[in-house]
Amino acid sequence: MTKSYVFDVKMTCGGCSGAVSRALGKMDGIDSYEVNLEKQSVVVRPKTATYDEVFEKIKKTGKEIRSGKEVDEASEEAESSSAAGPAEVVA
Repeated sequence: MTKSYVFDVKMTCGGCSGAVSRALGKMDGIDSYEVNLEKQSVVVRPKTATYDEVFEKIKKTGKEIRSGKEVDEASEEAESSSAAGPAEVVA
């Protein structure tokens, strides 16, 4: 089963979500990620990157990480299908 890292990140504008997207886009070991400004969420699907490595990368953008967790893909898909909103998905 594929795992994902889900973070609740305080982002107040497009610049905030853009900073997180740019940081994750430069990171090795990530299969894909989704940054959602409206839901204030960041979902990362890693290849080899650890939870702690991703956490530190987001933290270095200066954004407040309110919470984070590792979930299996089935749980994450159930959450995302129940809530609508614009998201930036990068694969």
